Amino acid sequence: MSAIFQVIQAKLFCYQLAFTCPLNFNGQKLTCRKGLILQLQDNSGHLSFGEIAPLPGFSDENLAQATTQIISVLENGLTHLNQQADLYPSVQFALDNALHNIPLTKKAVSPDIIPLLQGDNNSVIKQYIALNKPVIIKLKVARQSVQQDILLFKTLTSLNPLLAVRCDANQVWKKTEASHFLGGINTKQLDYIEEPTASFKDNLQLAEKHQIGLALDETLQQTNFCYQHSDHIKALILKPTLIGSLSRVQNFINIAKQQQLQVSISSSFESIIGLLQLSYLAALYKKKCDISLGIDTLKYFKPGLLTDINRIQQDIQELECLWTSN
Repeated sequence: MSAIFQVIQAKLFCYQLAFTCPLNFNGQKLTCRKGLILQLQDNSGHLSFGEIAPLPGFSDENLAQATTQIISVLENGLTHLNQQADLYPSVQFALDNALHNIPLTKKAVSPDIIPLLQGDNNSVIKQYIALNKPVIIKLKVARQSVQQDILLFKTLTSLNPLLAVRCDANQVWKKTEASHFLGGINTKQLDYIEEPTASFKDNLQLAEKHQIGLALDETLQQTNFCYQHSDHIKALILKPTLIGSLSRVQNFINIAKQQQLQVSISSSFESIIGLLQLSYLAALYKKKCDISLGIDTLKYFKPGLLTDINRIQQDIQELECLWTSN
């Protein structure tokens, strides 16, 4: 990844993308996704991009804070863009993408994209059947009763005895609830579970008790987190918008390589711009470790601006420009 050192112009655009139906983000029900697109131009006329999209319910910063910060950074001078420190994760990742010229094109060899299923039980079952019953899926849990989650897991695995399920609880459960779920399913068909509770210690104890694989997600977003290996840790879920800098992402890739962990490069419901850059990074890191892509989120947006790979440049020009350097 090569840096763009001679930025001669910057523009900041804002967007709002409607969901096909309201989605729940850690207790916040949203009807649309809002974010910013940073566009940099170098002295050869080349354009590069970064997307700033804090995820409500998960990011520490909100969009208003991120907007204020990136405008302050830009107003400080374009020659100092690569010397910024202590930025919000969403701002840092967007700036890194733009400065390192992460492209908006899919690489020829893409990592496997794991289907994301969420919604009520009937909807999830219909989604799974419509996908021709793939052998691996990601399933959102802890958004209804534990018993309903157990029923859904059993129904899906009965439809395909070869199915491996990656469950994501987003730290919602208490330890007793997580243990109830894990005790009620066939754990041989659980590939791993992401963060069943908010306690790293409890999660390790649950993994030991039920002999299951654990994936780290929210834990990796803590700036003071220092990785210590456990045999029950099977995967790292990397959401760069929430983690921040490319250097931190690269550090986790190196850990995964060393400990032979699976990695999922996952979206935070970005537009097509962010998703293409995540896809590029995953293909780049695939040389180092076992990587899959958790970017199956575009289907939740209504067709329109920033959802079509063939219309990116045109769509950006239709967005409201919040700030420009000249």
